[in-house]
Amino acid sequence: MSSDSIFKTSWNDASEAEASYKRPSAAAILSVFFGLGAFLVYFTPWFFFLGVIAILLSLVALWTVHHAEGTLSGTSLAYFGLCCALVALVSVFLFWQAYQYGVRREADQFFRLWFAAVQQGDIPQAKEYQFIYTRRSNAANAEEWWQAQYGEKHAHRAVHQFAENKLVRVLMALGNDVKVSYYKTLAFRSVPESDTVSSVYAVTFPAESGETETFFVRIHGIRSYPANPDFKNAGWRLEGTPAFYLPDEFKKESPE
Repeated sequence: MSSDSIFKTSWNDASEAEASYKRPSAAAILSVFFGLGAFLVYFTPWFFFLGVIAILLSLVALWTVHHAEGTLSGTSLAYFGLCCALVALVSVFLFWQAYQYGVRREADQFFRLWFAAVQQGDIPQAKEYQFIYTRRSNAANAEEWWQAQYGEKHAHRAVHQFAENKLVRVLMALGNDVKVSYYKTLAFRSVPESDTVSSVYAVTFPAESGETETFFVRIHGIRSYPANPDFKNAGWRLEGTPAFYLPDEFKKESPE
């Protein structure tokens, strides 16, 4: 019979198992929790901080496990939490850039329609662009449109104010001799039900001297969904009448 008892063997096995056990890092576990939660950033940007916390916790977990001299585990968890956070933040950033680009392109197409209508002297069409497409009158029939405006006091006044606007008169006078070019975007704002774009356009026209001159126009548009549930597509409208604008880079510094 062996001198080693069964009790001694069991206790030795338990000691070895206890010595090989590594406590998981709390920071690594939390990094997974926050890393998965970072995907909520797709619903609202307010959850961006979850991804940042996950990245910090992952780095802390990797550092503590590395310096724990074999008493901690959780490297895989830390890397998993880090990857989740990076995928969530990078993907939503790329999606947001693509979304803004698409909305700005739509806005550019809409703004150019307004410029073209004014240059051609199509006041009914240009004025109707101040309303979303579901509320626009039949601007294709100019005579009927003018009669409808003259029959309503406030509409009549608004049309006269629009036609007497200095920018509108200048564009109408220049007609097709002008070249309208996108210059820059001043502001972009997006909320769940609408997108707002404020852009600046450079209008170049031939001067009497034979050279070309340029002035700038600020135009503000809103893309939103109609209140009528029968219409599923978003539409654009102008907010106010576009106006002359001087970019900051062209303003002369005041003398000291």
